[in-house]
Parts: sequence; structure tokens; C-alpha cells
Amino acid sequence: MIGIFVLLWIAMFLVIKFCKKTIKVLLSVIIVLAAIYLAVLSVDISRVENFKEPIFIIGYYEETGLLEYKGLGYRTIVKYTFTVEGERKINSIEMYMFDKCIAGAIE
Repeated sequence: MIGIFVLLWIAMFLVIKFCKKTIKVLLSVIIVLAAIYLAVLSVDISRVENFKEPIFIIGYYEETGLLEYKGLGYRTIVKYTFTVEGERKINSIEMYMFDKCIAGAIE
């Protein structure tokens, strides 16, 4: 993940050094938005791998024993059971992007 941020930093440097002003502004905005998106994605991937629910979600769908969170271009499926105290206990959590599993954890 750090390698992607290094590539974005190099791209930003090249844009500032060699492009005209309007293209500089446009490409700079695109690069900054891509960096923010990658930061959001990496935070949610880290949380999924540590058995926690994602932070950056747009909406969610809930059934008995299943939660599906929708993020920006990805979705997270949480399967859980209830403990004796009535709290939710996560059994498995998986994160999908383009219908491919990119992160997950199973207890």
C-alpha cells in the first residue's frame, strides 16, 4: 500500500514540474482524490483483517446473522451470532471489490 502512495507522490511531482496550469490543477485534484480513496480503502481493509466493522460506509443491509456494508466501490459482509449477553459476536468478515474477495477473517 505504501508503494501506491509513493507512485502517487511521484506522479504529483511530475505533474507540478512539467504540465501547464489547467492540466496541473486537474491532474492534482485527480491524484489527491485517488490518494484519499486509497487511504479510506486501506483503513477499512485493516479493520476487516482485525475483525472489526468498516468505518467508511455509504449504507448497509441487515438480516438475521448477516450484515452487508456498502462502501465506495466495495462491500463488506459480516456474519455474526449473538452471545448469551445479547451482544453480536463476529464469526466471519469478508471484503469484496468487483466480486473478488480482497480481505477477510474467519474465527
